[in-house]
Amino acid sequence: MSCHRSKIRPCPSTNPGCVSTNPKSSSFAFPLSIPEDSVENAVQKLKDAILKTQKNASIQVIEDTPYGQYLQAEVDGGFGRDVLEFLVRGDVVAYRSMATKVTYVYPFTTALGDSKGQEERMKKIIDEVG
Repeated sequence: MSCHRSKIRPCPSTNPGCVSTNPKSSSFAFPLSIPEDSVENAVQKLKDAILKTQKNASIQVIEDTPYGQYLQAEVDGGFGRDVLEFLVRGDVVAYRSMATKVTYVYPFTTALGDSKGQEERMKKIIDEVG
């Protein structure tokens, strides 16, 4: 996996446990906005909020890109590890939150997903930030 993911990618259509601010996404979410007094250290605040609100969170990547500051974290999800990606540009935060494991429950052939849970998680994180 290359490190320089400049933009937040859409959710794969095969993964229902995902929410992304990329408009091409099957489960689209609006980007978050950060209060002005938090813009300067937004990434640090996001990092703290993730560590505080998520189970077994670990921060994988923090880097500057031409599109803003990129942060990637892994946290415990419903069925395994979930990957969170954030791109902070000014006071706008694009993100994707995705379950890495997709669970199929017999006799259903569609994957069980929890995009609602992903959205709630993001709300928790952003509430913590601002």
